[in-house]
Amino acid sequence: MVSPPVIASIVEGHGEERALLGLLQRLVPHLVPGAYADVQRPHRVPRDRMLKRDPLAQALTVVMARNPRPTSVLVLLDADDDCAVELARQLRGHAQETHGHVALVAVAAVREFEAWFLAGADGLAGVAGLPRDLVPPSAPEAIRGAKEWLSHRMPRGTTYQETAHQPSFAKRFDLDAARSGAPSFDKFCREIEFLLTGKRDARP
Repeated sequence: MVSPPVIASIVEGHGEERALLGLLQRLVPHLVPGAYADVQRPHRVPRDRMLKRDPLAQALTVVMARNPRPTSVLVLLDADDDCAVELARQLRGHAQETHGHVALVAVAAVREFEAWFLAGADGLAGVAGLPRDLVPPSAPEAIRGAKEWLSHRMPRGTTYQETAHQPSFAKRFDLDAARSGAPSFDKFCREIEFLLTGKRDARP
């Protein structure tokens, strides 16, 4: 019997530390019907350390020492005002220098993780007090302040809180709409498909 893939992950924020596990568990069978992966608890490393070779190497050593041993590692962070493609390339380069034997993918969410929620906002209608007629913005990854966009649409006196809302929103946002509206989420999905199937999409 072929063992299922074991996916470890490294994230930068407390919200992603809780949200990514649920998102991956939801996404795996959505992307590859019938697929199963052992999705391990994310390991958190602050962004400023993650972007340095040695702290990233330490994090990779930690997650690769787990039992069962991961078959691959996903590194996820927010691009903020930086170029998402360059950040991902930098992370892969650092990892290659110290852990070239590890199957690793790196994805930077354009602007921030919450931009993916904006792109898939149809699935969040009515959640946490958001309007039942919630409409996604036309260019979610161009918005500076996706968290604020969500807060402005919540009931008066309520604001979006990363650790409180990110895990539940990750289980509800519209995956297909997010993939169409947020290119960095489409990239994220293609990288997860690669970890599951071993087949690489030629697009950057």
